[in-house]
Parts: sequence; C-alpha cells; structure tokens
Amino acid sequence: MYIDTHCHINFPQYNDDRAMVIGNAKKAGVKKFINPSVDLLSAQQAVALAQKHPGVVFAGIGFHPYEAQHNPDLKQLEKLLTSSLDSKPSTLNPASPAGRPIVAIGECGLDYHQYKGEEAAGKKQNQKLLFEEQLSLARAHQLPIIMHVRDAFEDFFTLLDSQPEMPRGVIHCFSGGLQELRMAQKRNLFVGIDGNVTYSKQLAMIVPHIPISMMLLETDAPYLTPAPHRGTRNEPKYIPLIAQIIAELQRVSVQEIEEQTMTNAHTLFLLQ
Repeated sequence: MYIDTHCHINFPQYNDDRAMVIGNAKKAGVKKFINPSVDLLSAQQAVALAQKHPGVVFAGIGFHPYEAQHNPDLKQLEKLLTSSLDSKPSTLNPASPAGRPIVAIGECGLDYHQYKGEEAAGKKQNQKLLFEEQLSLARAHQLPIIMHVRDAFEDFFTLLDSQPEMPRGVIHCFSGGLQELRMAQKRNLFVGIDGNVTYSKQLAMIVPHIPISMMLLETDAPYLTPAPHRGTRNEPKYIPLIAQIIAELQRVSVQEIEEQTMTNAHTLFLLQ
C-alpha cells in the first residue's frame, strides 16, 4: 500500500473526474491521500473532501507563503480547525486523531523564488510572520506541519530554531542539497520526494543520500508530473512510479520503499 502524502485533488483540475482519479489511484495501490491547502477556500474544500472520504482522504489546512501578500485571516483557519475537531470522528477509529478530517497544518512556509534579484525584505518578513503564526497553530493543536520551502532554507531553519519547540513535520518537495538534508535530519524532519525525481538531475543526486526513514512519497498533483507523463495532469496513481525511481537510486527493493514510506506517513500524521 502507498500513501500520497501531498496532492491537491480538491483543485479545479479534477472537477470533472475526481472520483475516477481516486479510484484509479486505489487500483494502483495508493490507498490514502493527504490533501494540503494553500488558502482558505482550498482548506474548506480539503476538509469537505476528507469528510466525504473518511479514512481515505485527509486534509491539511494552511496558507501558502505567497498568501502573505493578501493578509490572510488565521482566525478563519483556526475556526475551521476547531469546528472540524468538534465534529463526530470517523467510526474507523474514533479515539485516533486520524479519525478526524484534518491531520496537519499546511502547506505553509517560505518561498523567496519570486524575489530573486530584489531585496523584498518586507515581503519576506510577511511570509515569516505568516509561517510563525501557523507554527503556533500547529503547536497549540499538536498537529504536524507540512512545510513549503523554496530558495529560503537559511531563513527557514533559523526560524524553526527560534521556536519554543521543534515542530513535527515534513519539508514538502525537498529541493535542498546535502547541507540542507543534514540540517533537516538534525531536526528530525521528514522530506517529501515528488515526481521531479524522474527528471531532475540535482534531486537524483541527492536521493541516494536520504535515509529512507525520513522519506515521504508525494505527487503534488496536479503539478510535477513524473516522466514519461510530463505535459499531462499529474495524479496520485503515479506514486508507484516515483517509488520505483527512488528504489533504483537507493539500490533497494521497491517493497522496502513502499513499506518504509508508509510507516513514515503513519508515524508523522498518526494515520491508522
């Protein structure tokens, strides 16, 4: 069994065939899906989708760093979280946090990519503040955090180290080098590997150095479609393809990747 720990199947790209996409993924062995959000609307949609598919689809609610420019209201996010926690849990395992639709805060973090070539200090500061607020929300509700980091690793690790405690979480779609990998490992963070491992030479060079015990499988669907399907909409059904490439790079069996990443997902998100 595989778990796609980061896909956006609530996005409009799946409005015409969402049930089929989920069904095709299940046929491919992908039995559970974690659906992070990027803004308030997608958070609401992610929760609704998780409630429609209890024990199969789980939501992450959060604001993408680019949302910082819109001054998002964290109170609305927390309201969504508390109302979900107050709702009746899934009968699958009522005592478990996984019986609730929301299993994480995110995706949130720092993304300085659009600020290349400009100082943009104020905009970066707004992202930091938004990220810190969501770290606090995760800490208050004892939830793991799904973290988006691009071209911002130095500030990212500095900010994490300034927190009262190190969060449980994953660096989604890991794009760092060996130094960033060691820093993530030192902080007991997981790293997400996506479909770009099939075509990114840089990522392919890093993957053999990543302990399988800190690795999660992601598609980031509908984005980052793996080869040989690039140019088409990505889907969770491609998780086994990603696992195959990782296994080849790690020189281990696909079964080992499958079993360990499933264990890692259950550990981080308290799935059953």
